[in-house]
Amino acid sequence: MIPNDFIQTLLARVDIVEVIDRYLPLKKAGSNYAACCPFHSEKTPSFTVSPSKQFYHCFGCGAHGTAVGFLMEFSGKSFPDAVEELARDAGLEVPRTASAPAQRGAEEAQDLAGVLLQAAKFYRGALKEAPRAVE
Repeated sequence: MIPNDFIQTLLARVDIVEVIDRYLPLKKAGSNYAACCPFHSEKTPSFTVSPSKQFYHCFGCGAHGTAVGFLMEFSGKSFPDAVEELARDAGLEVPRTASAPAQRGAEEAQDLAGVLLQAAKFYRGALKEAPRAVE
């Protein structure tokens, strides 16, 4: 699992205009950038990218999001792959942590194995003491 604070740090360090401009040529439009939306067909640009707010929005189809969301939607990447690409471009290494459910599952599996071992020892001892089982 990728820590949320790393994702926030990554988004703060990545310039969304540079990320989107690699895939879609953007033109300066005031303080923002504009292009025809890559998610639907249109003749006049309704897709805007705000460098100050670090997000994109299409007024035609409603598509919006961050640099990670753009890579996921435009390139069809999974969330971890999009984060990996942005981190690589920013010169960062993605930290990974075990998710709480995965840790809990591993702990429960160890506890279950211990319980099963105790049960096996109990029944093995009980069989040795039962006259019918000994015969």
